[in-house]
Amino acid sequence: MEDFYILGRRGSTIVTFLATAATYHSAFAFLTSVAVFSTAGVTFWIAASAWTVLAGIFMYLVGPRIWKIGKARGHMTPADMLSDFYDSKALGVITATVMALFIIAYIVVQAVGLGIILDVASQGHVPYQWASLVLILVAATYLFLGGLRAAYWTDVLQGVWMYLGIFVAAFVIVGKIVPGGFTALMDSVRAVNPKLLTMNWTSQKMLGAILIYGPGLMLLQQLWIKYYIAKDEKILKTSAVGTAIYLSTYYIAAALIGLSAAVANVKGIPGVLSPGFISALKAQYGSADAVAAVMIYKLLNPVLAGFLLAGAAAAAMSTLDSFLGSTSMILVRDIYQKHIKPGASEGHYVLVSRAFMIIWALIGWYFALLKPGLIFNIASIACAGGLQFLPLLLPAIVPTTKRYINRNGAIWGLIVGSFLAAFLSPQIGGKLGLPVLEHPAVAGLVAVIVNTIVALLISAITKASERELKVMEEYKEVLTKA
Repeated sequence: MEDFYILGRRGSTIVTFLATAATYHSAFAFLTSVAVFSTAGVTFWIAASAWTVLAGIFMYLVGPRIWKIGKARGHMTPADMLSDFYDSKALGVITATVMALFIIAYIVVQAVGLGIILDVASQGHVPYQWASLVLILVAATYLFLGGLRAAYWTDVLQGVWMYLGIFVAAFVIVGKIVPGGFTALMDSVRAVNPKLLTMNWTSQKMLGAILIYGPGLMLLQQLWIKYYIAKDEKILKTSAVGTAIYLSTYYIAAALIGLSAAVANVKGIPGVLSPGFISALKAQYGSADAVAAVMIYKLLNPVLAGFLLAGAAAAAMSTLDSFLGSTSMILVRDIYQKHIKPGASEGHYVLVSRAFMIIWALIGWYFALLKPGLIFNIASIACAGGLQFLPLLLPAIVPTTKRYINRNGAIWGLIVGSFLAAFLSPQIGGKLGLPVLEHPAVAGLVAVIVNTIVALLISAITKASERELKVMEEYKEVLTKA
């Protein structure tokens, strides 16, 4: 199972770096970032620059600690570590369940993105719903056959492809819409919509977005397990630096395409793009996420457009495969193997894991058919859920002389935080008629604050077990060992 899931802990720098970067960037990066740039402007640029750098810093500081503890104690999943540190089988089951449920939102995002890309590229000859299913099954098939090892190696190729693709697309599209380069583009944006060059998010939405897409996303299972694949700490740290550079520079190209789209949306391009084309796309796909794909298809040579849209598909598939693989991993290892059928062969667990991959892929496809809205908003729900694990992780990786959060506090903090992150989000709570906050990023921020308070309060009025205190000392010994 170690080989099937985490490369037998032998990942090289190139594999660890590109598998992490490609998994982090998805349909979100190639599609929805362009759409949000076209409506939010530099606000999204500033926020994205902050959270991508913070994600790299988080990986650099936290990743080696998780790696060191995982190697010493045989961890392969987030639930392995948290159930071990808090001496709680229940927490392991809750962790796996919460992660598996929140990740559905991110699987939906990739399904939506893949459907849009192939629908646009075929001009509707492969309709959205079948386009989504076809590409999901492609990713599920190579994952089914080769496990996360297959995902890591395809991520390497897809990571290179999507990075080259977004910059080629930006260079060509900006030149076609606003000849004259960067300065001319900024002048054109100022002329059509000067608000795009000013901050237009609330401070709580900005802070929430930075936190959920920084540590929040880096704590979801598909990225957490990347800390275990590296051969050593040096490789992990080098990969963290490379990841920060890759992620943050990627948004430069996305911003240029998005701001060009804002100009084209007002002025139009005779015979190619009509003024107000973004509104038409919203009506067709339920959001503006198709902006980048449509501009590539309409403005570029068909061969080049095919290459670039394949890069966009690579961005989605390189994340989808890790979602499906890591989620099947936690469901099998943390629930099925430990509590339903312990003692079976490793081949049996791999087979069950493959079944979960297909099931979760089809669940994501079903919700994608409902056209749930802007990818940015849907992905934010998953990342808001990931942020809820931060208060539980920190006591395990930061040695202290006192146990500030114990088993009881961790369980109830996570439960309360997860419910708030989900039901304060407009896309979930709003559908149920509940009072909600302006955006899932704000819901995640409020939820993690309440989560931390609940965990600390319950831990203050209950005692940690002798076993918990012993494990805390064992973790401290591993972390402080030279």
